[in-house]
Amino acid sequence: MERPFSFKLNALKVFVLFAVLGTTFAVQAQSTIYHYYNQQGIAVFTDAKPKVKGFEVVELKCAQCDQQLAAWHRTPLYTEKYHQHLVDAAKEHGIDLALLKAIVHAESNFNPKAESHKGAKGLMQLMPLLVKEFNINDPFDPAENIAAGSAYFAHLLKRFKGNAKLAAAAYNAGPSNVVHYGGVPPFKQTRAFVQRIDILRNRYRQHFEEQNLIASQLMVNNDTLEQSATSP
Repeated sequence: MERPFSFKLNALKVFVLFAVLGTTFAVQAQSTIYHYYNQQGIAVFTDAKPKVKGFEVVELKCAQCDQQLAAWHRTPLYTEKYHQHLVDAAKEHGIDLALLKAIVHAESNFNPKAESHKGAKGLMQLMPLLVKEFNINDPFDPAENIAAGSAYFAHLLKRFKGNAKLAAAAYNAGPSNVVHYGGVPPFKQTRAFVQRIDILRNRYRQHFEEQNLIASQLMVNNDTLEQSATSP
């Protein structure tokens, strides 16, 4: 018999909840979490609606997350962290360095140990299927992660004819969704992700300009994210 509950989560339980879900900066905070006890009396937290009776709906409010979403114009840039790895990857795959840095920044905040509750790992938040496909030994290794993530993003750029907006959307929501909707999918998380990439890419480009780093090896003329989406 599952243990019924009629309590509100206190601050400690919310803290435990985030620990259980493995929430990181790279993952959008879920607004609704379901909480119940299984037959063994163990507390279960999930973002998928349970099929059992007696679950509790927990509405999570994360003021810090909201502030972060509104502060991409002000968040500090990572101009030196893993810079050479990113320069090498940008050169090899013909990707705008500012765009590549924006992806890493938006995905993991340049934290090589970042891991989402869905299993995305490392700087470029590689999903398990990509880790397997690229034969990655350690997805938390910056060099391996950037090499695979940049190769995959280059593939998306090619698939969507150089349209960085669609490639960014596909990186977040999957290329099949971009194809299905004929453009950026109407998912809040994906649209917010594309917006973050746009803001960060422009800021990294501006930094390169201010530091006189607009050498050809650092900048690639991929289209801007503002370009109107064309159907793939």
